[in-house]
Amino acid sequence: MQSIVIISIALIYFQATLNAASCSELKDAINSNPENVTELSINQTAENVTKLSINQTAAFEQIVKLTNCPVPRIPKNGGLVCVYFDNYYCKPMCNQGYDFAFLRRSRLYEECGTKTAFTWTTQYIGGSRLAECIVSDVLVSGQPSAYFNKKTCREVVSDMKRKREHLDEFISELKIRGIQNNQKKELDFVTCGE
Repeated sequence: MQSIVIISIALIYFQATLNAASCSELKDAINSNPENVTELSINQTAENVTKLSINQTAAFEQIVKLTNCPVPRIPKNGGLVCVYFDNYYCKPMCNQGYDFAFLRRSRLYEECGTKTAFTWTTQYIGGSRLAECIVSDVLVSGQPSAYFNKKTCREVVSDMKRKREHLDEFISELKIRGIQNNQKKELDFVTCGE
């Protein structure tokens, strides 16, 4: 357990260091060449989002592996909101403009842990794909809370407040279903697909 906390803290520190270095580089670039500010800002922001995504995915994979569950495939055009209550519970979510390939209204989350013999419950054969998000103007396949409304997963992950809101909402949904024992907040995660 202590190793998980240490890994999480190290990743947060590493992420903050990367962001601080990127901000310093951007400031120096702006001071030396103000005409290219827009181009530099766009490139630097895209680079920061990519670094953030890589760091979070690596941390997510490490935490899931520590619980003996296989790493689930993150839905492209969406993400996973995952919390730990003696088992891992992951709620697949789609970005705005995407819907689930299969009906998920009665299936808010997938689960992995001792109760499932360390395999993911899933509608897909093969065990690691929890959901797919396909292009759709109409959002009908999932519950209303299974969509990143007016935001993408990456925008939510980059905003700690919104990220915590999604985690807290999922925790509340699980508690309504009687799942509330031994939560470990340090294992909670939001991670995004491509």
